[in-house]
Amino acid sequence: MKKLLMFSAALLAVSVMDYAPAEASDSKTESEKVIISFNGEIDYEFLEEAGAEVHEEFDSISAVSATFPDGLPATAADAHSSIEYIEENQTVKAAAQKASWGYSLIRANKATSLGYTGKGVKIAIIDSGINIKHPDLKIAGGISKVPDRSAYSDIKGHGTHVAGIIGAQNNDIGTIGIAPDSLIYSVKVLNDIGVGDLDDVIAGVQWAIDQKVDIINMSLTTAGDSEALKDVLNKAYDKGIIIVAASGNYNPELQKTPSNVLFPARYSSVIAVGSISQQNRLSYFSHSGPAQELVAPGEGIVSTFVNAKTTTQDDYSSSEGTSVATPFAAGTFAQYMEAYPHLSNVQLRATVARAALDLGTAGKDIRYGHGMVRSLATAAALFPDMKRDQWYTAPIQSVFDRGIINGFPDGTFRPGSSITRAEAATIIGRASNWTPDTTVQRFTDVPKSLYSAGYINKAYDLGYIKGTSDTKFSPDAPIKRADLVLILQRIYAFQSSQSHTFEDVAPEAYYFKAIEAAYDNGLLTGYDDDTIRPENPITRAESSKLLDAVLK
Repeated sequence: MKKLLMFSAALLAVSVMDYAPAEASDSKTESEKVIISFNGEIDYEFLEEAGAEVHEEFDSISAVSATFPDGLPATAADAHSSIEYIEENQTVKAAAQKASWGYSLIRANKATSLGYTGKGVKIAIIDSGINIKHPDLKIAGGISKVPDRSAYSDIKGHGTHVAGIIGAQNNDIGTIGIAPDSLIYSVKVLNDIGVGDLDDVIAGVQWAIDQKVDIINMSLTTAGDSEALKDVLNKAYDKGIIIVAASGNYNPELQKTPSNVLFPARYSSVIAVGSISQQNRLSYFSHSGPAQELVAPGEGIVSTFVNAKTTTQDDYSSSEGTSVATPFAAGTFAQYMEAYPHLSNVQLRATVARAALDLGTAGKDIRYGHGMVRSLATAAALFPDMKRDQWYTAPIQSVFDRGIINGFPDGTFRPGSSITRAEAATIIGRASNWTPDTTVQRFTDVPKSLYSAGYINKAYDLGYIKGTSDTKFSPDAPIKRADLVLILQRIYAFQSSQSHTFEDVAPEAYYFKAIEAAYDNGLLTGYDDDTIRPENPITRAESSKLLDAVLK
C-alpha cells in the first residue's frame, strides 16, 4: 500500500485547517442587493410584504442587505416611515496592501526597507499547488507529480496560502510576502483534499534538486519515517539546498502524541519550524521536541488563497498551523541568501539560528528551538558578524575575494579573534600561490592530515618560518603581530629607507627592521600612543589589512 502524507496544517485531517475566506460572492449579483436602514428596529413586516430575500442582518445599526424580486422603487424610503435610508450595495476592494502581523513581528518590514526581498533566490513549494492566476503572486514555474493532474495549479488553497506568505507581491493590493522578489516554483504533490503519496513527494523533491533551487518549503507532515524520503532530502541538503518543514500539529486521532516533531521535519537535513502566537508563545497545536529548530508566527495569518465559492482569482484567507509558520522561515532564509550569497546552506542555517529571538529557556530548547526566526535588521557586510564601513571592511573583502581567507563553518568571520600560526601559514601560502607540500612531516605536532600542513612545510622549506623548537611548530598558538610582519617582509622583501622607532620596539629586537620597513612602506601605522604592540596576537581583521596592503 502506498504511504500517504498530508499537509501539516491539517495533520492528517484537512478539517483542522481553519480557513476563513476574506470575501465570498452570493448567487445574486451585487447590483441587485441594496442596504436598507430602518428607524428604530428592522421592519420585518415591510420586508415580507415586499418579497425581500434578506442576505444579512445588521442588528447594531437596524439594517439589512436584501434583494427584491421586482426591484425597489426609488420612492420606497419616502413611502415607508420605518425606512431611514436605502443605498445600493457596492463592490469593496482592499484600499491598500496590508501585511500580516507576523510580517512585522519577524522584522520583515525592516529587511524590505534595506532592500532584502529574496531577489534571485529560487524557492520550491512542495504542496497542493499554487493558484498561478492570483494577481498577488508571481510564479516562475512548476510541475505536478499528482497522477492525472498535469497542471500545478491549486484547488484546495493550502499551497497558495503558503506561497503568499513567502512571495506575495509588494504592490497595492492584498498582502506582502517575506521575500516578494524570490522566484517561486509550484511543486504539486497533494491532491484536492490535501493528501499525497510518498513517492510523489520524493519525486517533487528530486525535481526541485534538478531545477537547482535554493530553498525547499515543505508544509506537510507524516507520522511515519521513510528511508527513501530521508535519502532524497539528504541529497538535497548535500547539494546546498535549505530545507524547511512544518513541525506538525497535534491530532486527537493519533493514539499516542509524538515526543518530537513529525517527519520530514525530524530529519537532520531539515529545519523544523513550529508555530507561535502573537504573544510569542508556542501555539496550542504545535508539535515540539529535540528536533525543533525555529518557530515563527502561525496563528491568524492572512495570505493569498483559493476559494471555490468565488469566481474571482484574488481570494485571501486567514489560517493557522505549523504549515503557516514554515514559509515565514523559508522567506527569511531567502533574505539571508540574498544578503550573503557566498555562505553555504550550513553557514546560513547557523546564521539564522544565531539571529533568532530566544524564547523560553535560555539557549536552544525543545519547545522553541533556537527561537523565533527574524529578518535582517541592518545592512549586511561580508559576514553577519561584521559591520559595514569599518577600517577592516574593505581589506577583508579584498583578501576574501582573492580566496586568501575564509569564514568559519558557522558563517562568521570573527574579525576580532586572533589568528593561529597554522592559519597564518595557510593564508600566506594562498597569497603567495604556493603548492602545498604534504609529502613530508616537518614537525611532530603537524601531522600530514592537518589542513595547514602543506603550507607549513612549504614555508619552512623556503626559509620563511621556523618552529617554536626543533621539533614543534605549535600550530594552534596565536601568531604575534611582529612575527607575521617579519614573515611577510622575508617573502616580499619590502625595505626601509628611513628610520621610525616605535616606543615599544627596541632596536635590538629581531623584528625591528621588518616593522620599520613595514611602517615606511605604509603597511602598518601603529597605535595613537606610538606603539605597535609587537608581542600581542594579531587579529583576523588586522592580518587581513596587512596582507591586503602588502599585495597591492
